[in-house]
Amino acid sequence: MVRRWASLLLLTALSCLSLRAQDAYDEWKGLYHPYAERVTSTSRPPRGYKPFYISHIGRHGSRYPVNQGYVGNGLNPLAKADSLGLLTAEGKRLLRGFRQLDSASQGVYGLITSLGAEEQQAIARRMAARYPRVFRQKGRDSVACYSTHKQRAILSMTNFAAALASFAPKVHIGFVAGEKYFDVLCREDKAAPGLKGGSRKSDKAMAEQFDFASLYKRIFTDPVRARSCFKSDRLIAETCVANGSVADYIGIPSIMHSLTPEEFKLASSIYAAKQFFQHCGSVEQGEWRMHIMDTLVLDFVARADAAVAGNRIAADLRFSHDVGLMPFFSLIGLEGYDRRLRFEEVSDNWNPTYMMPMACNLQLVFYRGRRSDVLVKVLFNEGESSFPELGPGPYYKWEDLRAYLINRLKTTI
Repeated sequence: MVRRWASLLLLTALSCLSLRAQDAYDEWKGLYHPYAERVTSTSRPPRGYKPFYISHIGRHGSRYPVNQGYVGNGLNPLAKADSLGLLTAEGKRLLRGFRQLDSASQGVYGLITSLGAEEQQAIARRMAARYPRVFRQKGRDSVACYSTHKQRAILSMTNFAAALASFAPKVHIGFVAGEKYFDVLCREDKAAPGLKGGSRKSDKAMAEQFDFASLYKRIFTDPVRARSCFKSDRLIAETCVANGSVADYIGIPSIMHSLTPEEFKLASSIYAAKQFFQHCGSVEQGEWRMHIMDTLVLDFVARADAAVAGNRIAADLRFSHDVGLMPFFSLIGLEGYDRRLRFEEVSDNWNPTYMMPMACNLQLVFYRGRRSDVLVKVLFNEGESSFPELGPGPYYKWEDLRAYLINRLKTTI
């Protein structure tokens, strides 16, 4: 009996340790974390205000790896090391994981997974359930959907719209997509000149903080020879975070677990700092990256003005990418994006697991009062949010929010 209780206690302790380790991985999946709705308090609008319009932008849902080259950052050097007889048993498991991921992604690289489709459908269902009045208005019977030309964004848009249509069958839903809209909703190509600086900062941080000797000892029989198979040390850890997080929700956990929880957190936090440096309110880079998204702010203002003036649009729905949303949220000073951070400060102040997961979204819900004045409620990942510089949220007068947004721009109207 004593032995049985001891065994049970040991199994319980091991199970708790395993859960804590898994939680550590989940906490730092960052940009590749599946969507999770934010749970916050629900504040009712002042008496007499009724919702009539929603202005939305969202990231595509959980996806397969972007392209084969991205998986190749891990697959190709590991395969080369294997051909030279340099992989340990653990290294061979890691290589198998990359091969499984590549196999599972053939023909669907860059597309959303079934999980990504369900994320978008669920957000749409909740929107329709929370704001049924928006989609049942006389004279306001249309929804406009806009997407970049990337298939993952288009598929996210259509899954969202299909679920919305099932709740609002009388609403006309229109679709547009293309490079023209990429130039409004994302504009990543305009940011290319500033991306290398983030990689240099990341290389330096990884070299100073990450114990590559320990990692290489686990996966290589001869770490010195194997080192020549990789372009940089940073890439081997970074690819295990980025591809490993995606592989995990596809059902291939071995890539992610090739790093210890401590290694995964460190590599992921440095990767997050690189993303913030490249696309958010970086102290070192200045504000130029954010102002590339001035055109998107103008789009929000113009379409909202038209809705307030009385067009037929119940909702404007936009579908984009993390590299478009991060600078946009920084530009408008959304809560969580309102601080300017140095590279070294990012990991303690900004975690993309919560701030930019898959299907991340912003919803501005417009309410009209009895005197025809308009309030706007701010929802980030469906939880109440704010623009701290404008004051506490989640409700703002449209005239105040509009002036605030215009004042954030370098572009004039």
